[in-house]
Parts: sequence; C-alpha cells; structure tokens
Amino acid sequence: MSVLDPNETLPRPDQVLDLRRMLDTNLPGNHVEAIARLSAAARIRRLHKDDPIFRQGEPVMLAMCMRGYAAFQRTTVQGQQVMTAVGGPGELYGLTSIAGTISTVDMFALSDTEVAVWHGTQLRALAAKDPPLALALIDKLSSFLAIMNEKVDGYLHQDARRRVIRVLARHRELFFSDPPILSRAYLPALVGTSREMTGSVLRRLEQEGTIERVGRFGLRLLDPAGLVLDDEAPLRQAG
Repeated sequence: MSVLDPNETLPRPDQVLDLRRMLDTNLPGNHVEAIARLSAAARIRRLHKDDPIFRQGEPVMLAMCMRGYAAFQRTTVQGQQVMTAVGGPGELYGLTSIAGTISTVDMFALSDTEVAVWHGTQLRALAAKDPPLALALIDKLSSFLAIMNEKVDGYLHQDARRRVIRVLARHRELFFSDPPILSRAYLPALVGTSREMTGSVLRRLEQEGTIERVGRFGLRLLDPAGLVLDDEAPLRQAG
C-alpha cells in the first residue's frame, strides 16, 4: 500500500461503492475482483475551485471526478493557454500514468470537487497482476486517443465560428447552467483562439439571437437551434 499524501484520504465505504459503479462503466468486462481492487487503491481529494490535481511538468495521475468538474489546461511556449478537456462525474482521465508519463497539462478543479486519484506506480502494479484490467485500460486509452485525434482535426480544419459553436454545444450544461460552471472567460482557451476572435463570434451569435451575454462573464442560451451546425442537423434529426 502506498503512503497517503497529506491531501488524500482513503475512500469511505459509500465512496467505494460509487467508485465500483463508475469504474465498471469505464472499464466494462472486468471481474468484480479487479474493480474492487482498483476501487480500494483509490485516494480521495476534496478540492475547491482552481485547486490543482496535478500540474504541467509533474507525473500524470489517473483521476476520476466523483463530484464536481475539472479541466485540463496547458500553456504553450508562446504563453497561450489552451484548455484541452473538461471532465465531469464518472469520467476517467490520466491513463498514460501507467507508463510514468510527465504531464503536458495542468488538471485543476472548476468547482468544489471530490476526485479519486491513483498514482501511476499503483496503477502499473495492479495492471501487471491482472491481464483483463490491463486490456481494459489499453482499450480505454485507445478510445481516448481517437477522441484527441478528432479534436486536433477540428482545430486544424474548422474556422473560429464553428469551433465556438461546437464548444458551446458540447459543454452546454456547464456554460448555461445557473450558476454556470464555465464562464465565457474560459472560451478562448477551450476554442484555441484569441479573446478578440472569440468575442467577435459571440457578438455575431448574439446579433443572430442564439445567445445573450450576461454581466462580465455569463452567457444565456436563447435559441438552442443556433448551436446546431448545418452538417450536424441531419444526424441530430435522425437520432
């Protein structure tokens, strides 16, 4: 058993049950014993908004929000901040920790958050003793890489308007909730454009009646149909 970090606690019995349910969803096909061992090895951190989970340049940790939301943000060599992902309850991140990878992003809390973490050495030791668990982790990592490739393709081949609309649609509940988890101040980092360009797109969407800017950082959704891109409309209608 690894030594507890001062900021970590062992999971309570009710948290172990939640962990088993969430892990079973993320890693289907594993034996009950494997999920139980992984749940028991978790360490729980309770965080406030903007508290770090791990930082750019530190070892990656396997992490799963049990309550609240977290984000991943990296600072480029030019000093630009790019938010690569937002994670909510039950979503598993940091699978590369199994190889002792050094993080290229900061993972931090977007709200009061309860997060389960596993150190890479823990995860590697568990996977080495449990081939079905190791295969499930490989499958999960493969699907994550496919999603990342799709995001990179979007950055390269979509204009600012489409990127803003996709981000607002993908994170609709976080931008337009009351109170919001994501303010419009996060948009440039999520979209990967300048504040000026993002602001220009928001002004056009406001003129079109899709959204309304509220106060210094808020957004209100007026017309959900305005967040459906033309090439996605047939797919959504078919679904």
